[in-house]
Amino acid sequence: MTVTSVMPNLYTADMERAIAFYRDLLGGSQTFATPAEGTPEHVEFRLGDMIVALSRREAVPRQGLPEATTGHPLELVLGCDSTDDTVAALRAAGTPVLVEPHDHFSGHRRAYVADPDGNWIALASRPSA
Repeated sequence: MTVTSVMPNLYTADMERAIAFYRDLLGGSQTFATPAEGTPEHVEFRLGDMIVALSRREAVPRQGLPEATTGHPLELVLGCDSTDDTVAALRAAGTPVLVEPHDHFSGHRRAYVADPDGNWIALASRPSA
């Protein structure tokens, strides 16, 4: 068995707000949406070299899964050019900042914000030389 790709799929209570966050604030480029017209049930965005998907919470039971709840079972780590600049732009747009930018033990700058559904987003950048 070989895993050939990974795509996080985040469940959202407010699709339009989540789309605005991942598209407009993080610069994601939409690669797929269904249905194609109107507010989608499921949408996918390319962020850097990966795809992140968003699905409406209401769609979860139709997949045979238990109802999705708010929680923090994962964090989405996004690499960026400047953690400090990204946090400043997100804060200006009203995004909650959970942990201010700091020097992380791994050698990069890290901060945490929350997306519209409370999912933790870690922002990481390499220090400037």
